Amino acid sequence: MGIWAWIQPVDRIWKVVSDTEKGTLLVYNEKNELILDRKGMTKEEVSLIEDNFLQIVATNLNADKMSPPQITEAEKSVGEFNYMYA
Repeated sequence: MGIWAWIQPVDRIWKVVSDTEKGTLLVYNEKNELILDRKGMTKEEVSLIEDNFLQIVATNLNADKMSPPQITEAEKSVGEFNYMYA
């Protein structure tokens, strides 16, 4: 089960509850009113929505599923020499 905070462009936050086991996707507005209800979806469909849509536009509020950010390599970039500005 995933709980997501989806920030809207008009300063509103919608709550999205996704459950891969039940195959449901529920969207609540800022007044906690149900505005979208999708049931009967497969696990793959819900996972696809979570991975390709919610990961981009929403913030996962489940702390146990969130992985810490990983920095693999950090280097200072070296600018190119441009003869035009020399």
